[in-house]
Amino acid sequence: GLSAQSYFSAFNTGIESEQMDEVTVQQQGRALSRLSKLDFGQLLEQGLLKYSREYTTLNLLLFDEMLELAAAVDRTLSRAGGSLLLAGRAGAGRRATVALVAYLHQMELYSPKITRNYSLKQFKQDLRSAVQTAGIAGTAVVLVLEDYQLMDSSYHELINSLLSTGEIPGLFKSEELDALLGPLQDEAAQQGWRGNMFSFFTHRVRRNLHVALVLDCSRNEFAVTCESNPAYYKECTLIWKDHWREESMQEVPRLVLQDCPEVPAERALGELAARIHQTCLPLGATSMHYTTFLTAFKTVLSSKTHVMRKQQTRLQAGLSKLQDAATLVDSLKAKAHKQSQLLATKQREADQALEEITSSMAKASQQKTEVELVKKSLAQEEAELAEAQRVIQSKLSSVEPDVQAAKAAVGRLKPESLSEIRALRAPPPVVRDILQGVLTLMGIQDTSWMSMRSFLAKRGVTEEIVHFDASRITDDVRAGVEAHLQANASSFEPATAKRASQAAEPLAAWVKANISYSAALQRIGPLTAKNNELKASLAESQGKLATLMEELAKIDGVVADLRRNFERSTSESAKLKMELEEEQKVITAAETLIGKLEGERGRWQDQVAAFAQRLDELPSQALLAAAFMTYLPQCAERERQSMVSSWQTLAQLATPFDFCGLMTTESEQLRWRAEGLPSDALSVENALVILNVAQPAYLIDPASRATAWLKAHMQNNRLEVVNQQDANFTTALELAVRFGKTLLIQEVDALEPILFPILRRELVAQGPRFCVQVGDKLIDYNEEFRVFLSTRNPRPEVPPDSRAVITQVNFTITHAGLAGQLLAKTIQHEKPELETQKLELLHKEEALKLQLNTLEEQLLAELAAAEGNILENRTLLTSLNETKAKSSTIKEALEQSLQVQQTLDQERQAYEPVAHKASDLFFVLQDLSKVNSMYQYSLASFLQLFDRALKAPAPGSSSSSSS
Repeated sequence: GLSAQSYFSAFNTGIESEQMDEVTVQQQGRALSRLSKLDFGQLLEQGLLKYSREYTTLNLLLFDEMLELAAAVDRTLSRAGGSLLLAGRAGAGRRATVALVAYLHQMELYSPKITRNYSLKQFKQDLRSAVQTAGIAGTAVVLVLEDYQLMDSSYHELINSLLSTGEIPGLFKSEELDALLGPLQDEAAQQGWRGNMFSFFTHRVRRNLHVALVLDCSRNEFAVTCESNPAYYKECTLIWKDHWREESMQEVPRLVLQDCPEVPAERALGELAARIHQTCLPLGATSMHYTTFLTAFKTVLSSKTHVMRKQQTRLQAGLSKLQDAATLVDSLKAKAHKQSQLLATKQREADQALEEITSSMAKASQQKTEVELVKKSLAQEEAELAEAQRVIQSKLSSVEPDVQAAKAAVGRLKPESLSEIRALRAPPPVVRDILQGVLTLMGIQDTSWMSMRSFLAKRGVTEEIVHFDASRITDDVRAGVEAHLQANASSFEPATAKRASQAAEPLAAWVKANISYSAALQRIGPLTAKNNELKASLAESQGKLATLMEELAKIDGVVADLRRNFERSTSESAKLKMELEEEQKVITAAETLIGKLEGERGRWQDQVAAFAQRLDELPSQALLAAAFMTYLPQCAERERQSMVSSWQTLAQLATPFDFCGLMTTESEQLRWRAEGLPSDALSVENALVILNVAQPAYLIDPASRATAWLKAHMQNNRLEVVNQQDANFTTALELAVRFGKTLLIQEVDALEPILFPILRRELVAQGPRFCVQVGDKLIDYNEEFRVFLSTRNPRPEVPPDSRAVITQVNFTITHAGLAGQLLAKTIQHEKPELETQKLELLHKEEALKLQLNTLEEQLLAELAAAEGNILENRTLLTSLNETKAKSSTIKEALEQSLQVQQTLDQERQAYEPVAHKASDLFFVLQDLSKVNSMYQYSLASFLQLFDRALKAPAPGSSSSSSS
């Protein structure tokens, strides 16, 4: 730029459209004009907004240094054939700036899509596409290439040739060129081109193709690559963007943190962040780490502020409830004294009213006795009536099913069956016999065939038969039909009737059943008469009872009036007594609870007092926590301690910085140990980093213990485990991304290039959804997707560009950690029961601590969440007492556990020298690699050697313990 206030740029100058045609633009480039800093910044902001709507969000911060970079990139890409060598470190905004400038100039952005088995042949195919677009279509193309896409020197040689001459030897076959160059002849003639068509094609390629090499200058092979490919510095504009300037480092925090209300407004925090970053430059810190550090700080500060304020509010609410309870207890005691005096007066009044009620109820007792006698007599008569009815019913029950069955069968007759009989000129004898029986029972004397046909033709004849009342059958009719049945018994046989007609069978059964039922009714005639007599007697007794009950009701009315008077007299007394009892219970429970919670009350008061200072220091504490997660996970334990100590000095903290204490709770750590996480401080710190860091975690885990813990911790998160070398690795990766699984990739000694778009979250907008490039496929991206990487290699060679997109978490064994493992092995061999007791005790202790933490949280939560007067909430008081009792029991158990543990530790101390000496020996062996790289000893082989040494007999002694 001309100055800090203006920039030369080809954006939106207006000169192009007025003075330059497209050919001139291709040959000479776009004209530059001077734009003010404000206009240039607004233009880029609008471009970022449009780009995010069409493609994806570019993580590009627009401050002065980035405006200068954008102007420099713009001047180069707007020049005909202008190419770039953007040397620097990750996170400086090089790739995003190129994408934005290309988008604003409406240039096509090309970048190879790296698959797992990507080779030079596929790279050439990608270059063919870019070259054809630039040379044949005449479209301005920006070819962006990064370190991970340029896999070896042969790739660089092709790009060097393309930059130098505009062609790559052998990229197109001769027969392909004839077909490709044909469409260019007319355009060459219009431009007056005098050379051959291939030279015109390469000329157009050199004009329209812009190569943007985004290379990491910290790579060991960077200088050699540039020396071997001179076109990189002869044909490209070199832009060196290693680290941001000091003023930029002060400006970036303001841009990143501007939407976080918890961040203090003072500039000192941004200066502290920049100074912390400066101290981490020897660790390989880049601009990418700086923005990641600030983003992590924003997340930590926001979440911890919310948590602390919530805890503070809960503590204050709990203390307020306890204070209110103490005040209410005093007022309740005074009120209870007055109520006890009033209760005595009301009880005397109630006793007098009770005597009057007793006298009145004695008068009613005699009347009730007479009523009971009548009721007893009535009950006897009802029993006799019920018995008579039962006998009658039992007599009829034997024939009634036949009648009902016959009626049902007749009811099922179809009109067609009756019509069929009616249509007969002369019925069969069987049919005539059956119909004669039916007509006779129905009271029809004329049993001629004409009469039968008329009967069958009647509307609703089947309903009339079905609803026929057998009690209408007279003795004469029954005798006549019975004689008819005896004379024509064969006609009423079911089989004979069915052969004669479908309708005859149910009609025959109906006749027989009704005759049987009528005979049964005749037999029970005397019983029925007796039953009627019993009913009359019962009615008389009921009348007498009604009269007695009416008289008794009058007496009860008098008693009720007396009772109401008594209730009015006693209600106030009972109410007072209940209130007094409830108040006494509340007073007793509250005094007991307040006494039990006195210890918690004092501790909570201290915590509330400390919260103000903690919230004041939280921004600085959160900044150090974010720096820890960003810069230190790759470091060994001592190096971490040294860096944290220097940061505390810079931050001038009044309270020592405790990463684990700030980021986690003891209950969480206990759960992690139960899942298999080693209990040393380094492992706990690393676990916190793995679960909280924004970038994917890369576990350097020679012992595989951390990987095993991560599997246990993530087992309920749809965890998929795959080795990077597996044949189905790409498929597993695609499925995990699409369906939002948690993917653990093992044996990652070097990052596969296919992972880069995922690790960098290069999401592409596709309408309402986002996609990510996985090899040559665009896969739907599920926001629940998480990926973790791990390796057993203690010293993986991770290139700088790869380190920038992951968080290396160093689980390399420490001296203390190894000594603990070796001590456990020694005791397991010498006194296995001692180690078993120790493990059981630790598990029990961790479980008890978890319960204790849960109970204390529950205690505070119940108090804080209580509404109204807690002394009236009996359920709450009971729950609080139970919680406190459990808490006290667990504390006692923990104290006993501590005593037992001290006894066990004294026995274990006898074997500690062996473990420490062996641990020293391992690290001495590790240092031998500094003498000669051939001396390489793995932890696994050392542990095997240690096991053999334990099992071997000690020289000159039969006691293994003497070793």
